[in-house]
Amino acid sequence: MSKKVKVERKDTYNSPRWSNEFMDCAMPMTFDQYNLCSYRCQYCFSFYQRIHQKDYAKNNLRRVNVDKVKKIFLEPDSSQFGEYVKQRKPLQWGGLSEPFDLLEPHFGIGLKLLKFFREIDYPVAFSTKSVWWVKDKRYVDVIKGAKNFHFKWSIITLDKEKASKIERGVPSPQSRLEAIGEVAKWGTAGVVLRLRPFIIGISDPTYLDLIREGAKKGVQSLSTEFFCLELRADNRVKRRYMEMSKICGYDMYKFYRKNSKGSGYLRLNYEIKREYVEKMQKLCKEVGIGFFVSDAHHKEKCDHGNCCGLPKDKYFGNYQKCQFTEAIVFAKKYGEVRFSDITKFNHKFFTETMWRKAQGLNQRSTTHLAKNFHKTLLDYMRWVWNNPKGSGASPFRYFGKMLIPIGLDENGDVIYKFNEKQYKGI
Repeated sequence: MSKKVKVERKDTYNSPRWSNEFMDCAMPMTFDQYNLCSYRCQYCFSFYQRIHQKDYAKNNLRRVNVDKVKKIFLEPDSSQFGEYVKQRKPLQWGGLSEPFDLLEPHFGIGLKLLKFFREIDYPVAFSTKSVWWVKDKRYVDVIKGAKNFHFKWSIITLDKEKASKIERGVPSPQSRLEAIGEVAKWGTAGVVLRLRPFIIGISDPTYLDLIREGAKKGVQSLSTEFFCLELRADNRVKRRYMEMSKICGYDMYKFYRKNSKGSGYLRLNYEIKREYVEKMQKLCKEVGIGFFVSDAHHKEKCDHGNCCGLPKDKYFGNYQKCQFTEAIVFAKKYGEVRFSDITKFNHKFFTETMWRKAQGLNQRSTTHLAKNFHKTLLDYMRWVWNNPKGSGASPFRYFGKMLIPIGLDENGDVIYKFNEKQYKGI
């Protein structure tokens, strides 16, 4: 940690939570055992999300209460995640913090829960950059052979020097690839290479070689997403962007303003990403691994509706399908999509949870909260679906006009048509 960690006596960190991306996420129940992360990645999106939290800003460490976490899975009806758990939908571990960072070997909260999830055979997908635990017998003994565990390793470049400047405190790309090769032999549900975030000037010089190396080490698939820049960031975040600009070789603020639409959260436009994405997709096919895009743009190129690239086995094929990624993949295949095409999948947990009470969701403003006060998560999703031009999260705007509203169905819900011309670049 860059600052001394102050350990709070009470285990008051609330996790799991619902992902703010629940409307297009295959694994919307996310988990972190600590409120802090000892890595200091310059691009960290959760740094922006959490820097205004008093404990995070002051490096006050909070840990989950292990018994309370276990209760969610042993007594599902005791929490708002009950129906999700009863349906055995995958838990995403590493939503805002690194599961195996340098806090974990000291406190061991994760190890206790690893043993628990192995015992109850519950599907868990880990997002990591760490390597130490691959050589730690305590962790190896719990993880080896666990078909209910899946691992996603993030690597943004093969350039060791650039990686060390961008991902401060994180093991080198080469050591992460070695860890991938090791875990790929353990008999778990498998490993995914996360080329996320893809940063132009950092990732593009080596990204194709990185995919080739990942395939050699045994990854099942690639999942990619381009870096987004937050204009509303305060000076602490802006300093990080300035440092990244020096390493990238261009002014990130000017570049993103020029090549993004909208304001606030800047996402590079569809076309600037096309060449990179199409080359990745082609190479993945050549080396025999799956291809997935977590970015809002080009998500229609996913092999299936879980953009994290997990296998469709008995554990992880049970991912949440009532969501917009599933919708755009469906639309690409059939030409159009209706809300009923995704709500046909079990989504009881969305109908039982009030949007205003959903653990971890950002309600944005008191005005927005008031307007949606009586909505369930499904009601809110339907409102976004049926508000194509008014909501930035609608399938029309979020996917960069890849889904075009063409009318209403018998239920009064918008029908979206797949934009074949944009897909082909015509």
